[in-house]
Amino acid sequence: MKLKEGESAPDFMVGKTKLHQIPGRKIVFFFPKAFTPGCTKEACAIQDTFEDIKELGINTVIGVSMDDQKTLEKFKESYGLEYTFVSDKQGEISKQYGVYKNFLLTKISDRVTFIINEDNKIEKRVELGITGRKSKVGLENHGKEILQLLNDL
Repeated sequence: MKLKEGESAPDFMVGKTKLHQIPGRKIVFFFPKAFTPGCTKEACAIQDTFEDIKELGINTVIGVSMDDQKTLEKFKESYGLEYTFVSDKQGEISKQYGVYKNFLLTKISDRVTFIINEDNKIEKRVELGITGRKSKVGLENHGKEILQLLNDL
């Protein structure tokens, strides 16, 4: 079941803290697999606009995939990504957010970004699709797309 704008964002652990305990607005983006070309473009595009995102009052950006935490930490380090990554190895978070997919015999998270308000409600849902083909601006411009959405809200 896809979560819709206005619905409560499911809570999950972000390190030792629950998502709902993190104050303010947040961005949670799901992606299929670290180190793949599309996911690398998307993650780096968000990093490229991270300072601008923070200027709009969002200090928390969380990338979620079904990679293990060790792989996500290597991904973060390899590309100088400053935000947080959460491993959803069993797919439970992806299922709660309605982004769990079977794709070519592989279980992965679909490529969807959620902007979550200070009341932990989904303010905006942006579907890019597993391959990124649903993106109107391309994965390499996803950070700019998020900025535009934030400015419009």
